[in-house]
Amino acid sequence: MFFYDIPNLLAILIIVIISFRIGMIPLWLSFFLGLFAFVPFILNDVLFPASFMPDQFSYFTKVQQLRSFDLELVTNFKVQVSSWMLAAIPMPYAETIKSLGFFSRFMATVLIIWLYAYKKLRGWPLLLILFYPSFLLYSSLALRDTLVFMFMIISVILFLENRRMLALLIASPLFIIKFQNFFLVIIFFIVHLFFLKGSLFQRYRYVFLTFVMAALAPSIMIIIELLDYYRRALFFEDGGLLSSYIPIETIGDFIVLASKSAPYFLMKPLPWEADSFLQLIQSLENIAIATFLFFIFFKASQVDKSIAIKWLIYTFISFSVYGLVVFNFGTAVRYKFPFILIVVTGIAYELYLRHGKFILNKGDRS
Repeated sequence: MFFYDIPNLLAILIIVIISFRIGMIPLWLSFFLGLFAFVPFILNDVLFPASFMPDQFSYFTKVQQLRSFDLELVTNFKVQVSSWMLAAIPMPYAETIKSLGFFSRFMATVLIIWLYAYKKLRGWPLLLILFYPSFLLYSSLALRDTLVFMFMIISVILFLENRRMLALLIASPLFIIKFQNFFLVIIFFIVHLFFLKGSLFQRYRYVFLTFVMAALAPSIMIIIELLDYYRRALFFEDGGLLSSYIPIETIGDFIVLASKSAPYFLMKPLPWEADSFLQLIQSLENIAIATFLFFIFFKASQVDKSIAIKWLIYTFISFSVYGLVVFNFGTAVRYKFPFILIVVTGIAYELYLRHGKFILNKGDRS
């Protein structure tokens, strides 16, 4: 079955070679994109058993059925819709569990080429999206994570370009396949408009906030109770004990726990919490990423404090939401990487749009 995935590999390599030959990407970038195209071969049933991430089989099975014109519906509507999207990706074969890893890698490769060639992504942000270990891992597996990430980052970039209706359209599939991420993309749209100088929204932002708070006030406790319901379910699902669970009962509880959850979500698992070699590696990665984020926000604040503050607020909101409900260390790493890449890429691209600057390792350069 190994040979069925050779055409999938070649499809990615052809895209990389053509992009290099027509001058879209430089030689060094094409080398690494070509090298990383082989990564799906060394993950499932090589570095770890495919059953280590069992949800891969749901997408793999359904994509195989769809490509065989078996249109039978499955009970999980999110899997159904995600599988339809994955099956539509122009890759030759879906014969092994590794095949969908090449589908994901194809999407990641095209995305990086697009960001470099058309959105002028350079410097540290480009190096992060290319070499970020968690992104390299999850963009080489039979999962929907790369699909979700693409909808998110493309819609955010389009919104920064003031192509707002198109951005909302691109983000809309997230409403079905991962609602919480759709919600957080909409939160970004609102935060961006709040800080966008000269816009009608920004001019009356405090009136709008007052209106939103007044509208939410009657149902705020219902929202908190619903959040606590899902939070408690995920806590017990991860093996938590009833005596260890800290419920969210008041607005004060919500504020305190959310404030603690954001930084912890960024850092989990902490080194002393790691109980396996993989978790230790993830912990070291978290420390490196936290240091990198500090560097990026510091460099951005030197160019435009408004941009740095806006993205810091959005990062805190995103990490708070996920930090409140996600207890599993592996799940936290998996859910975290899209937001880190979006924040770093978004900061860099917005600085480029407004000031013609990139965040580089030796100062900002026009």
